[in-house]
Amino acid sequence: MATDERLDRVASNLDRLTGVVDGLASTAVAHDNQIDGLIRVAEQQNIEIDKLRKAMADLDKRWQS
Repeated sequence: MATDERLDRVASNLDRLTGVVDGLASTAVAHDNQIDGLIRVAEQQNIEIDKLRKAMADLDKRWQS
């Protein structure tokens, strides 16, 4: 195989590999965004659970008095 053919083949493979790496990077960013969203939802749920616990404790105190 001639040098020019080898260089063309290497350049072609490099282009394909670059496309794969770009796709993986995009997927990683999207995954990170999903995780961040899930963390925000979990934090909000914890806030709501704490509010409910306090309301239940207040109600329990009322029933006991």
